[in-house]
Parts: sequence; C-alpha cells; structure tokens
Amino acid sequence: MKKMKRLSLLLSLMLVFSMFSSVVADAAAPLGISHSRMMPVDNIANHGSTMVELPDGTLFSVWFNGNGERDGNLTKLIGSRSKDGGKTWTEPFVVYDTWDFPDNNPVLFVDSQQRLWLFYGVIYNGQWVSTQTKFMYADKGNYEYAARNGENAKWHYPQPIYTNVGDGMFGEGTYSNGKWNYRIKGADIKFVNPSKVTPTSPLDPSQYVAVTTKFGGGTRYITDSFVVQMRNKYDQYVSYLNSAKPYDDVYAGRTDEIITMLTTGVSVKEPSIIKNSIERASGADNDVNTWGPIYRRLGWQTKNKPIEVTLADGVTKRLILPLYSDSLSNSVCAYTDDHGITWKFSDPIVGSGTIQGSLIQKKDGTIRGYFRSGKLDGRNGRMAWHTTYSESTDYGVTWSVPKVDPYLKNDGGFELSRLPNGDWLIATNQETARSAVKPKQDGNRNSFSLLLSSDEGLTWKPIMIKDGMNNKETYEYPAVVVDSAGNALMNYTYKIPTGSGEDRTIGFSKIASSEMGTLFDSVMTATYGAGSSPFIDSVTMLPTIELQVGQATQLTYNLTIGGQSSNATIDTLTLTSDLPDVAATNTTTGVVTAIKTGTAMITAVSNNYGTIYKCIIKVTQ
Repeated sequence: MKKMKRLSLLLSLMLVFSMFSSVVADAAAPLGISHSRMMPVDNIANHGSTMVELPDGTLFSVWFNGNGERDGNLTKLIGSRSKDGGKTWTEPFVVYDTWDFPDNNPVLFVDSQQRLWLFYGVIYNGQWVSTQTKFMYADKGNYEYAARNGENAKWHYPQPIYTNVGDGMFGEGTYSNGKWNYRIKGADIKFVNPSKVTPTSPLDPSQYVAVTTKFGGGTRYITDSFVVQMRNKYDQYVSYLNSAKPYDDVYAGRTDEIITMLTTGVSVKEPSIIKNSIERASGADNDVNTWGPIYRRLGWQTKNKPIEVTLADGVTKRLILPLYSDSLSNSVCAYTDDHGITWKFSDPIVGSGTIQGSLIQKKDGTIRGYFRSGKLDGRNGRMAWHTTYSESTDYGVTWSVPKVDPYLKNDGGFELSRLPNGDWLIATNQETARSAVKPKQDGNRNSFSLLLSSDEGLTWKPIMIKDGMNNKETYEYPAVVVDSAGNALMNYTYKIPTGSGEDRTIGFSKIASSEMGTLFDSVMTATYGAGSSPFIDSVTMLPTIELQVGQATQLTYNLTIGGQSSNATIDTLTLTSDLPDVAATNTTTGVVTAIKTGTAMITAVSNNYGTIYKCIIKVTQ
C-alpha cells in the first residue's frame, strides 16, 4: 500500500513538474538577437560586405579588404563561408584580386536558375569617377560548399558592364525637313549650336539643356536624352520639395537648406549639386575631352543586390541591378533579359543625391527603389537624414521623380529584403542625429536598426540590432538577407575603438524566424518621478517630459515581450542622450538631469531584444 502511495505521489509530482515545465517553456523569453564575427579583427579596410544563402543551405559572404577603398592598390575581394547558419565562419580567402587596382563594393546574388552572380567595381585611377562595374558568375556545381571545400567558387572570367547611358557620341545636330538630325558618328555628345536655333529652325526648351563649360568651349544646347531627363526630373523634384517641405520634420527651414544645396550650393567647395551633375553628364567640366560623356561611361558603382522579376509575357526573367554615380550624384538601373549577355539602362533617378539604391517589388508588380542621400565626389554630410524612394511600373526602365520617405532615415549604406510572408525588412543606420547641420557629417553610424513593414513601406517598426552610442563602436553599411527558413541575416563593417585607433572586422547578426514576430511586437514604455506618464508632443509625436534647468527625474522602464510585461532593469538596457549637454542620463540609475535649455532625446534600448524607446526632454529655465 505504501509503495502504491509513493508511486501515486511520484506520478503526481511528475505531472505537476511537467505542467510547470510546459508553462515555463511557453512563457520563456525569445532567443533574441545573436551575433558573431566573420573574421579576426585587423586595422586595415574591411568594408562593403554582401551575403547570400546558397542552394545547399550554406552562407557565402564577400567584402573588400586592403589598404584603402578607392585608392588602395592592394585592395581585393575576400570571402568567408558558414555551414551552421552564421555561428562560425571559415578562414577568409581571396575571391578576386585585380592586380594593382582596388576592387570594391561586391554584390552577391543567386538567380532563379541557381546561378551565383558577383558584381563589383574596379577603380582605375584612385577616384570613384574612374570605376568600372564588372561581374563574374558560377553555375550550379561550381560553388557549393562541398564541391569547393569551403573555399572560393569556380568563377567564369570577369566581364565588364559597359555603361553607355544616354544617347552616346553623335555631335552637333542640323535642322532639315522640320527636325533636328544627327550623325551616327561624332566626337561629342548630342548638342545644338544656340546660334542655329531660329524661328525657322525651332527647338523646344524642354528638349535641351543650356550648358556652359569653363574650359573655353562656350555654351551649347545639350539634347542628349539622359541630360535632358536629369534636368526635367530635377525641376519636378525641387517643385515637390517646395510644396511638401518633407525635411522640415528635423527643424524648420531644413527643406530650404536642401533646396539651396541642390540649386545654389553652400560654398566654392560644395557648389550646386544640380549644376555640377548636369555639367559632368554633359562633359562640360572635362578639360581633357570636353563634351565627351566619360562621366557617364565610367563611375557607376554597385552597392546592393539586384532583383529578378518576370516580365509581362510570364516567361522572361529580367535581372535589375541598381548602379549609382558619385560624380553625377544619381542612379540608374542596369538590366538584362538574357542572363548578362547584353545590358540596357534605365533613365536617371535624381533627387537629394540619390545613390546606393536598394530595390524591392510590390504585390502589384511595381518596383520601388530606396536611395541614400549623397554628395558629389562621394563626400558624406549635409544631405543625410532621410532616404528617398522612386518607383518603376515598367520593370525598371523608367522611374518616377523621388519622394522623401517620412520615416526612414540613414547615415550610410542600407539594404532591403523580404520575409516569406511578404513583409519588408530594411537594415540601416536609422538613429541619426537631430541637431543642426554639422560641418562634416550628419547622423552617426554608432548604431544600426532592422525595421519591418507589413504594409509595403507605409509604416515601419524598428528594433535595434547593435548600439554603440556609449562605447563608440560603429556598424557601417548594414545589409540584410532572408534565408530559406525565414531567418533575418545581417552583416556590416564592425569598427571597435582602441587606444591607438580602431580594429576592424565584419560583423554578423541573426534573428531566427521563430522570434521575428515576438521581437517586432515588443513594446517598451516609461514612467517618471512617482509613476507619471510622459505626454505625447504634437510635433514630434514622441513621449515628452518637461524639466527646468537643474531638475532631475527618475525614468523607470517597462518591457513587454510575448505579451508579458515586466520591469526593465537598467543593466539590461542601453541608455543614451543625443544631446547630453542639454539633458544627461545616468546609465547606472536611469536618472535624467536637465543641464541647459533646449531639447534632448533619451533613447533606451533592450540589449537582448532590440526594443527601442524614445523620450523627448524639454528643458526650460
């Protein structure tokens, strides 16, 4: 009898323990965000990483490594592989090295025929304007992990993409039979001599751009379609900025500053972006071969992966590769319908320095491209904060005048990808500075976020992947791909400050598909003082607290993960103030102290789950 009671008690305890274990498992916190590195740290350039999942399930990443970017003769493409989902990576190996020339900005892609593509740029004279885009490919059987022993793919020899955008070399037009006619041979791009335009030989102003060279070549009416499209689109874009004022969410008058940079310029070293880009596209500022289109045939660079779409015939596959030019401060798309045998080019995509585009296709077939704001000659700086977007309804041939995205911001490169359920992801340096324009660079790369949109870009929810605001680490050019299991995989340039400089490596971060919904549904809230809730400011639409100079208050944070809320202890959060001279936050206690009049933004980030909370501190006397 005692044995039966003991057995019954044991079974009861086992049942209770089983039920308890089940509850614990169901309520357990998600695994969150995992991190690793693709290579040991060193102190030379490691940048521009790209990554792809191969059909055998392994990961392949490539980046450029060497003694510089555009001016490093030893800079080459190196790569690494992972067969455990990114936990560990092989020793880096050379993917390709153009001897004595830097190779730059690699892009990997696997198409519907399981061909592995590698696009990249070769820089011929140490300047971005001398870049030529090339590509290699490896067909199935020549790149799998087992077939190549975890090393480099067996590539077909590199081929250039000859970027003949616009109308090419036709020279001067002559008027006859009611129209302007051009030769099929010429030393200059298409133009008309202004003196030849008369009432009997008219030329519609919308069909030419008057361009003057500073090298003694006078003024010409440039009729090249690419230049004319640039000018017409710039006119439409500036009109849009004047009416919509989309940059004024940063501070009043910011849009007018952008318009000035585009139309007038801010200094001798930073003249009008529109004027300079049109002059360069026309060859007017080339003192070696004035009026030659060298800036349109060289200088196009890769950054983000292409997309493959099916044309209206339901059969033809088109590969569309975004390219950008720092010298022209705009973008085009190269596209091929015959697997790279021939390439064609879209019309120009111009705006606030529209460079480094990332493409995604909407459910209705429209292709949307998001673009980083840039500067002529590749200088980062005053155009930062917002991304712009443009759309194509003809499979990448023509593109709309861009609009400024009301939410997405960035400082540097970014990339888009799509989840299996159709949701969009973007990896970007979203947390940019709110302060007035800095002399050299706006924003920061001390953090990067992954954002999700379930409505094709109308709204976005961010989570922080890496936050180095306090330790000054930087995470540059974050990229994201989604593997066949729906996991979000990110890589980025990872710079770690040292006493004498910085160590560099390529970082890797991952969110498992099973955790995606939980993390993006997570919410952080805060109270201050004796449990008061901040009010929502009508301008910033952020929680706001008003303090007087010298006043301090305790901020207490609450984190909801998987529907369960709990107090977020300070040691599980990263706390920062974007203007600590206005309002400082104590990272040990969470106390915020008002220093001087102004506004500061306090940001709290969950170290495990990336959940972001922002609060504006308004400081008055």
